[in-house]
Amino acid sequence: MNDYITYKKSHYSDDLKYLEKFIFSFGSNYALGVQLLPKKIREATIIFYGFVRYADELVDNPELQIPNKTHSNINTFIREWEQTLDHEPNKNTHPTIRAVYWLFLEYKIPFNYIEDFLYTMQQDIKKERYENYSELKKYMWGSASVIGHIMTYIIGYSNPICFDNAQALGEAMQLANFLRDINEDYQERNRIYLPQQDMFIFGVHDEMIENQIMTPGLRNLIHHYNDRTEGLFNKGIRGIKYLKHGKFSILLASRMYRENIRILRKRNFDIFGSKIRLSKWHKFRILISTIAIYPFWLLKNKF
Repeated sequence: MNDYITYKKSHYSDDLKYLEKFIFSFGSNYALGVQLLPKKIREATIIFYGFVRYADELVDNPELQIPNKTHSNINTFIREWEQTLDHEPNKNTHPTIRAVYWLFLEYKIPFNYIEDFLYTMQQDIKKERYENYSELKKYMWGSASVIGHIMTYIIGYSNPICFDNAQALGEAMQLANFLRDINEDYQERNRIYLPQQDMFIFGVHDEMIENQIMTPGLRNLIHHYNDRTEGLFNKGIRGIKYLKHGKFSILLASRMYRENIRILRKRNFDIFGSKIRLSKWHKFRILISTIAIYPFWLLKNKF
């Protein structure tokens, strides 16, 4: 298999079906937005997101039974990726790796983005605390911002300034997930993504999260990061106007992720209540409201 055309004729259809079934089995906010993209971009996004989700599950849920799973952990996945870079994919290469390899060549996306992402996945196994926001930002580059950059290549853009916006939007989505899952991350994985330096400034200790004690200091810290995340969403969404395609889908996905921190604000930043998860009805309401505001949003951003 020595070119993309050969791949399209041989394995592309099967790989796409596998990845499509895989990502939509999670029913994520991301998956809803993907369905609204133009066909070629939708397929490319499914391939890329399938790669990301597969790697992520190897880190967070290594025991999860995934169809056609041939990797016991993230390290074996990385080894196969590195071997593929050296020798090109073949009929035995895992669908997630084979499809992304050819996708990156087709869209001329730098392979170092994948290296940064996989390095971050490895880091998630051994690193449980972050000293300051700069250190967390480096982590978010590999876990979220590179994803924004890659999607910008796939969707197409009219102004390269949008890569800066894509980085902000990736950080915003990641922080929204961090804030939503603080209690779950600690109880299940002993991870705290809130920087230790900021926890110290606000008088917050690990024991407060461990024992689920909602102190004024912890509430103020969550409030602070909630505001920071809102600012990143504002910056990220401003760059959507520079995309050539899929503006509505990216706006919708942004509003879905943003809803998590809006709910947290309504709860007065209490991270120990019931899990924040958007129901199908909640997602439908966001979809309808996005459809309603989209023409005005386009008009506003045109000028």
